[in-house]
Amino acid sequence: MRNRRWFPALLFWLALTLTGCGEEDESGVFLKMTILDTGKSDCIVIEAGESVVVNDTADADDAAAICAFLDERGKTRIEYVILSHFDKDHIGSAADLLSRYEVGCVLMPDYEEDSEPYLSLMRAIAETDTAYERLQKDVSFSVEGVSFYVDAPRENDYENDNNYSLITCVINGENRFLLMGDAKKIRTEEFLSSAMARERYDLIKMPHHGNYTKNLETLFETAKPRYAVLTPDQERLRVEEETVELLDEYGCEAYYTDEGAVTVVSDGSQVQVSQP
Repeated sequence: MRNRRWFPALLFWLALTLTGCGEEDESGVFLKMTILDTGKSDCIVIEAGESVVVNDTADADDAAAICAFLDERGKTRIEYVILSHFDKDHIGSAADLLSRYEVGCVLMPDYEEDSEPYLSLMRAIAETDTAYERLQKDVSFSVEGVSFYVDAPRENDYENDNNYSLITCVINGENRFLLMGDAKKIRTEEFLSSAMARERYDLIKMPHHGNYTKNLETLFETAKPRYAVLTPDQERLRVEEETVELLDEYGCEAYYTDEGAVTVVSDGSQVQVSQP
């Protein structure tokens, strides 16, 4: 059953709009993050003020829906496209976005594949002359007062491609959001050694569509998130029982994108999460 949890967030959004809290102040800016409903795939659109950052681009057949979402908001430029890793359910629509919108920079892990989605991505980068960076070390940047910290893999080679995942921390004033890509045990362990793993987070986009690794418990001990978002298929085949138990143990309110897109609104001090 779908959870009808949109009304408090609507009131919150109206309050921000009417009081002018969409403008930057010392506590943060108006930030809206939408985790789209694209099936067992990831696409997260982050609106910081008037600017846009896209974290992952779902499958190839999701391009029309992603573009429609951006077009409805009048967006013609994407400041950054962050691709956590090169699985098709994370980069499938990247070439379409690069061809349709002006993109400031593409951030990606430092490895290559011979898959068609990856080759299409690299062709689009070349054809549009878009700047890109293969991350060998962590990077940070700011978009309209919202800070982004991208944690890069520590090793050059992993047996499981999911461990190449870039892990992105989004910081708006006092609010923090953690986007884990498809990080598995090894990659999560690497992140746990970073300073950003010792922060508290309002929301975590759970790794790998609901898969569980024991070291997630270590992360949750510090992060203590109020909300978690999972991106499974409708059968939730990858959502393991241990993941659900972990979320319950920490009193974390869970949202599943198979029930619809999840919208997160932040003014730098308060966070509201809603779903149709």
